[in-house]
Amino acid sequence: MKIKRFFKQYWIPIIGACVAILAAWSPFLLWPSNLPSINWGRAQVVLSAIAFPAIFSALYLTMVQLRKAMAKPSIKVAFNKEGEQKATLTYKDGNLEAGLPILWIINEGNAVARFFQIDFFIPENIVRSGVYVPLRKHDGNYILSYTNEGRYTLWVNRPYQDTNMIFSSAFGINKLLDEFKDGFEIEYKIYGDWAETQEGKLKVIIKKQEVTPHAST
Repeated sequence: MKIKRFFKQYWIPIIGACVAILAAWSPFLLWPSNLPSINWGRAQVVLSAIAFPAIFSALYLTMVQLRKAMAKPSIKVAFNKEGEQKATLTYKDGNLEAGLPILWIINEGNAVARFFQIDFFIPENIVRSGVYVPLRKHDGNYILSYTNEGRYTLWVNRPYQDTNMIFSSAFGINKLLDEFKDGFEIEYKIYGDWAETQEGKLKVIIKKQEVTPHAST
């Protein structure tokens, strides 16, 4: 198994070395001369003839592997499909007019995503009580997780909205107004089958609804 794994990982230089050795010895085997200098001169000609295509092929394969290694999703969460990560909630007479909108998931990378998890970090004092939401507590926050286990493909630059995403249900609307007069931020982290964790923030602005003055009669 170790030999097979080694060959799979280093097959390009191994094959290149074998070709170079065969090319160097081909004059001695196929058309040998009594003069060693002639044999070595022919070997150099053969090596020069195969050097350029070999180097070009190796460079091409290296670039292909590099592109595959660099290709990855870059996911963000937003309040609309244009990628806006700010939302405004208005209140009147001490009550919010509406809750948080359904979130959009946007892939701005160069590879599709099918397996990932988004963790939202929600402050404990604004979590909605009395309703079942799958939360776990960590370091003064509640973590709300959303997972896509291959149910759909998140295409590049094709915003996706999952109506089954439990997000706004986790917030106590009245608590938002009691705890935050101007607004708050929700941090999130995204984990997937790529190397690093991706992070972001959603900002919610809370403002009093402006009263439209009535025209005097």
